Amino acid sequence: MDDRMECNQQDRMTEWMSLALDHLLGETEERQLQHHLDACPQCQEEWALMQEASTLFEQSMMVGPPLGFAIRVERRLEAKTRQRRRLFGGIAVLTGSLSLAGVALAALALMVLGGVLWSKSGAFAEIQQSTRVVSTLASGMGLVGKGASLFLKDILLSYGGPVLLLSGIGLIALVGIWIWVYSRQPGNSHKNGVL
Repeated sequence: MDDRMECNQQDRMTEWMSLALDHLLGETEERQLQHHLDACPQCQEEWALMQEASTLFEQSMMVGPPLGFAIRVERRLEAKTRQRRRLFGGIAVLTGSLSLAGVALAALALMVLGGVLWSKSGAFAEIQQSTRVVSTLASGMGLVGKGASLFLKDILLSYGGPVLLLSGIGLIALVGIWIWVYSRQPGNSHKNGVL
């Protein structure tokens, strides 16, 4: 059986020993530590081992990173940044293409809807007669120009307000998406995502 008494201040003394090795212990605590070490064989043994380990560390040569380590790390970081930029560029091209396709499909759908409404609206003879002038002027542009001018005239007369409102909302949504994509782009100076 071990005759030594268990130290009741082991944790605090271990902390103080560590601070004393780093020359960070205050004078009062250093005196208390020395007084405790004089009376506690268990802490004396731990103090001797800690001093021995500290001496070994102080005598060891400092080893730096291998030659070219920083350059390799920088190259890897640059490669990852380029890869992220390519990804965001692809997303930008994709969203731009989808935006253009959406606009084209919406225009086509509106033209078809306008044509259907035009053929069904026999009651609006005065509107049809007033658009004949526009139709005659557009005949030089071909069938697409003629259809577009008739359709736009009809849409503007009938649904001008809602069409402008929906176009504005769509435009604001597209601008919002582009701002969001731009703010998330790697290497951008706006790191927090706020313009």
